[in-house]
Amino acid sequence: MEGKGIFLVGLLLLSIADISTAQNCPKGSPKLFVFGDSYVDTGNWPKNVRGPWKEPFGKTFPGKPNGRASDGRVLTDHIASFLGIESPTPYQLRDTSKSIQQGLNFAYGGSGVFPTWAKDSLTVQIDQFEQLLKENVCSQCDLDSSVALVSTGINDYSFYSAAKKGSNDGLPAFTEGLVNQLAADLQRINRLGVKKVVVATLPVVGCLPLHIIPPNSYQKCDEESNKNAKIHNQALQKAVEKMNTDDGNKSTFVILDLYNAMVSAIDQFRQDAANTEHKNPLQPCCSKTVEHICSAEGLCSNPKSSFFFDLAHPSDNGWNAIYSFLQGSLNNDLTA
Repeated sequence: MEGKGIFLVGLLLLSIADISTAQNCPKGSPKLFVFGDSYVDTGNWPKNVRGPWKEPFGKTFPGKPNGRASDGRVLTDHIASFLGIESPTPYQLRDTSKSIQQGLNFAYGGSGVFPTWAKDSLTVQIDQFEQLLKENVCSQCDLDSSVALVSTGINDYSFYSAAKKGSNDGLPAFTEGLVNQLAADLQRINRLGVKKVVVATLPVVGCLPLHIIPPNSYQKCDEESNKNAKIHNQALQKAVEKMNTDDGNKSTFVILDLYNAMVSAIDQFRQDAANTEHKNPLQPCCSKTVEHICSAEGLCSNPKSSFFFDLAHPSDNGWNAIYSFLQGSLNNDLTA
C-alpha cells in the first residue's frame, strides 16, 4: 500500500510539472534565435564604440540610435514580425533574471563564419547559445517551436579580399571551405534543439555602394562581385539540399534568398523613382563615413527616399522593400 501511495504521489508531481511546463511554454509560442552579422544584429555592437549606437543610426525608427546598422529596422525585425513576436533581445543586453520571451539575438556586426574584424564569429555566437542551454536559461520547451535565423558570410569575403589585396587567387577553395563550415554550423544549431534553421544567401554584393565607384554616379553594379556571390549562394543551396536529404526532413534547413529579393527590390525602387521622391537606389543616404561608419555630417535630408542607408546596409525603406519579396517564400517555408 505504501509503495502504491508513493507511485500516486509521483504521478501527481509529474502532472503538476506537465501543467507548469504547459503554462510556461504555450503551444505555438515561437522563439527566434539569431546569428550572424550587422544585417541581423539589433544591439550587440558595443555602445562605447563608433557605430550603430551613435547618430545618425535609428533616425527613422525609433528616432534615435538603437544598435541597428540602419536608420530603422533590419532583417531580424521583419522575420520576428512574420512570426508574430517582437524582435528578440540582443545577447549583450539580456536580463539574466528574466526568462527568454521571444528568443535571443547573438548576431554581431562585422562578424563572419570565420574570425574577421569582429571577435564574435559564428562559432563564438553558437558557443554562447550552447552555454545558455547548459545553464538551463532555455529549456527544450523553449526550443520546440523555435526558429534560427542565420545571416553571415559577407564580412568573410571582405576580409579575404583585404588580405589578398583585391586578388581572387584561391577564391574557389576559400568559398568551398567557407560554405562547408557554415553548413556544419547550421547543423550544430539544429542539433542543439532548434527545429527550423533559416539561412540567408549573400546579398547582391556588387550593388552595395561600397563596391561601386562614385564617379559613375552609382549607376552600375560590380558584376564580378555579384558573380562571386552567386557562386557562394549556389554552393550554399546544394549544401542545404544535402543536409535536408541526410536529415530526412526536407524543411529543417531553409534558404532565404536575400540575393534575388534585393535585386527585385532595387529594380522596383528604380522604377518607382520616376513617380516618387525615391532617388537612385544605388546611391547611399550617408556618403560621408569614418572607417566605413556613417557620420551624421554626411547624411541626406530624407533617409526614407533612399534604398541604402550607408555604404553597406539597406535603409529602413530598403529592408521594407526586400522583405516584401521574401514574404512569399517565408509563407511556404516557415509554415511547412
